[in-house]
Amino acid sequence: MNTKDIEQKEHINKWVEKGCKGTSIAATGIGKTKMGLMAIQHILDQDPNNRALIVIPTENLRDNEWPDEIKKWSMSKYKDRIDIQCIQTVYKWKNYDCSILVVDEVHTTLSYEYRNLYENNRFENMYCLTATPPENDEYRSYLKSFAPIIKKTDTLDALDMELISPYTVYNLAVSFTEDEVKQYNKYDILFNKATNELGGRFSAFQNATKYKTSSDKEKAKWANIFYLSMQKRKKICYNAENKIDIIKKIVNKFPDRKGLIFSESIIFAEELQGALGEECITFHSKMKLKEKKNALKTFGDGRTKTRLISSVKALNAGLNVPECSLGICAAGSSKALDNIQRKGRTLRMVEGKEALYINLYVRGSQEVKWVRKRTKDEFNCKWIESINEIEL
Repeated sequence: MNTKDIEQKEHINKWVEKGCKGTSIAATGIGKTKMGLMAIQHILDQDPNNRALIVIPTENLRDNEWPDEIKKWSMSKYKDRIDIQCIQTVYKWKNYDCSILVVDEVHTTLSYEYRNLYENNRFENMYCLTATPPENDEYRSYLKSFAPIIKKTDTLDALDMELISPYTVYNLAVSFTEDEVKQYNKYDILFNKATNELGGRFSAFQNATKYKTSSDKEKAKWANIFYLSMQKRKKICYNAENKIDIIKKIVNKFPDRKGLIFSESIIFAEELQGALGEECITFHSKMKLKEKKNALKTFGDGRTKTRLISSVKALNAGLNVPECSLGICAAGSSKALDNIQRKGRTLRMVEGKEALYINLYVRGSQEVKWVRKRTKDEFNCKWIESINEIEL
């Protein structure tokens, strides 16, 4: 067995030792999907009547990645006993019973609404998978109550074992246009005023939530101003015009790399695709299923000119294109988990590959704080002012 096989087997052995209920934390590239299938095989081989349910967060994982892995690892003989469903469907189920539940990207299933899956149904065995533990303390505690963490193999472990490609993260500054500066400052002033009216920065969010529908018109006014100005400010950052020009320069600097570009706005993603032309396709939740399948097929086909996908969250998890070596986050949250998921799309091991992952942020805006927070634990992260500072 190679290093990856040994690591996967250790995860499964730990899971079996813990009574076939638990969670594996495994970085992208370790082979979480194969580990899930190994757990399923372990249970289905015990009784021909045993059945499995796989729960995933995206249609791509449901329709492409998991079925392809089932074929790849010669498990097609079990396909009639394996059901693959999106969490958006199964959280509504009640009184469902099966031999094993495998939850891919389990962190996406722990909201108060989605956890109905675990509370209204019965699963004899359970195996949960994710690249990193939930950041929310309550979610982490809830996961521990039914599928405690049994083994962790993080990105640094995977690098040490040479299971993922080496990589560098760059945080690259861009500037607002003059008009964007005016708009941003307008809403920033409003936000700060509302924050003060709602008790200061340590209390404002809680009070805004509390007073948003209050009968006290003054409190309700400031609560709604708080949310409105926060959203407006965020939108200006997400869609900053100069980001498109910077992205064009980045992809032209690396013309031989396949890349993923992540954003938070469909409008931005489509404008970017228009600016990049035939080298780029879009992928987002508003596209029809057939359009999504064609987009992924085109991206994976080396015979086409398409080498870039402009995506809005939908590909944060579950895309497996090992040749992809360039990631650009045009906009994102402060969550480290999102950063790990997106970056992971570029880290699949290919001999000789060194991946680049670039976070864009607007100087003097909230994005500085968001990027700093989500990259604070990166071991090889550089803050730069120009694309000329990106080194290979």
